[in-house]
Amino acid sequence: MADQKNRYPVLLLHGVFGFGQQQITSKVLPYFGLWNTDIRVMFEEMGVPCAAPSMGPFTSAWNRCCEVYAQLFGGTVDYGKAHAEKYGMKRYGATYTKPLLPQWGTLDANGDLIKVNIIGHSFGGATGRLLSELMANGSEEERAVTDPADLSPLFAGGHDGWVHSITTLASPHNGATCLEGNVGNGMRFACRCICDVFNLLDATPLRSIYNIGLQMYGLTPELWDFKNAWQDEGIKKYFAEMEDTCAGDLTIDGAHRLNEKIPLKDHVYYFSYRGYRTKNRGGKEVPEWKSFPAINVLGFFMGRQNVPDVPDLSWRQNDMVINTVSGEAPDGEPRVDVPYKVKAEDLKPGVWHVFPAAYGKDHMSFLGYTETKEDFQAFYKKLYADASSVPTVDP
Repeated sequence: MADQKNRYPVLLLHGVFGFGQQQITSKVLPYFGLWNTDIRVMFEEMGVPCAAPSMGPFTSAWNRCCEVYAQLFGGTVDYGKAHAEKYGMKRYGATYTKPLLPQWGTLDANGDLIKVNIIGHSFGGATGRLLSELMANGSEEERAVTDPADLSPLFAGGHDGWVHSITTLASPHNGATCLEGNVGNGMRFACRCICDVFNLLDATPLRSIYNIGLQMYGLTPELWDFKNAWQDEGIKKYFAEMEDTCAGDLTIDGAHRLNEKIPLKDHVYYFSYRGYRTKNRGGKEVPEWKSFPAINVLGFFMGRQNVPDVPDLSWRQNDMVINTVSGEAPDGEPRVDVPYKVKAEDLKPGVWHVFPAAYGKDHMSFLGYTETKEDFQAFYKKLYADASSVPTVDP
């Protein structure tokens, strides 16, 4: 790659079931790195400021963006007056006194704007794209019903050009069929069970290990409130009937509705990576034995889905969580297929650079599973090198 043209901070955004640096879990088993390498620490040791905020593991891209914003800049999470009224939820969430990335949007020693490179895994990709849109243009719906003095800066917009690049790793840009049909029903049931179990922990100080993050819906108990710890019916309704959830944004229809709200920006560089760890057996995709055990069964059933649960049978190929074809780029947006070792002069803003699907990588490989420490670190350093080797483009 060419010499660095900039050295912007990195924002790591986790996916569904994930957690960020504020959770105790991250100190033992970081989401970005697992037992392999703590990627956030690696970037910090490289002299690159890096933040990995915690977001609700089951909530919508909108709510996740609101939570990220409060953590990066400090303050109380504001889900928006219009949004809260629409979905019958509390408008405000947790308060964060120490900003994780205070330099974002400030000027460096040369008077230049400090932008950010977003790296999103799985649903973190959609979260990062929506965050970029809200930073740039805010929300017309929120501005229409909120007093300017009471409006979150996130919904005010006016920060176009604050994002330099967005890199997505195994992100279901056009939805995931693990949320369609009978497989989707099974996934919703699994999410509901996980929430019920962890709610018991959330009623104790152990909530710092893993918080399901549904306080705004009254589905997370207060400390020591065991009376309301079991919220099975409420959680069942949340996943089965509401749109303001990860499931609502990750169905095929939901993903396309979300994509319509996130136009491509001609000054942002876009990169996408995805993989697969299945082999075609008689027209069906069968997981390989090395696949991450907790998701192997999901990949098995995704590899057998039929139309209309999948748009066409090419969607059967998967990484145990997302369909490989969905991980390429949002439908209808400009894209170009590029080799893994791409030249800096071939990278352009305002277009998706789609790297070849990596055979042998499942959904967790991008977090370090079955990867050697050297290869895994080299991969994330490559992501940063690609983003840093291209010139800054202002809107």
